Amino acid sequence: MKRAIIFWDFSNFHTSLSQLSHNEYPDTKKFEYRRFVESLTQGMDLIKVYFACSSGPDGGEKVQSFFNWMDHQEYFYVKHFERRQSADGSREKQVDVYLATQIVALAYENAYDVGILVSGDEDFVPAIEIAQQKGKIIVAVSAEKMLSGELRKKADRVVLLNKPGDLNFKNFLS
Repeated sequence: MKRAIIFWDFSNFHTSLSQLSHNEYPDTKKFEYRRFVESLTQGMDLIKVYFACSSGPDGGEKVQSFFNWMDHQEYFYVKHFERRQSADGSREKQVDVYLATQIVALAYENAYDVGILVSGDEDFVPAIEIAQQKGKIIVAVSAEKMLSGELRKKADRVVLLNKPGDLNFKNFLS
């Protein structure tokens, strides 16, 4: 059985889900994370879910409570970063660098056979190329509008959250 690790960029996922659900998520609908993870890794041995997230200094109690809840889910390791404003006005959050580092480091440790990247961000392409050079299979999971063309080309498999099928986002909203 292939060993799988999920590398989850929550900011990218949250934006995708909000857009796809026409803002029903997270206001009126909840996402069934556990069932989604089970569906993503069906037929594989789940090793860990690296769930990277960020919030501003005024993230609030509700946001922190959600991240704490996620951190207590089986297999989940939550890495939370505080967003900071840089001198040029851009927001630094470290999520992509953290996940890219994990993808590469764990590939070198042979900790997984299949890396499932829940993000459509092109910044991950160099990391997945290195993991693939180590013989890892990389699956990109994203909404079509959020999936970069380069990531689509480089991933071994792509799962689109907005396409019909078992992994359509609507199947996990309640």
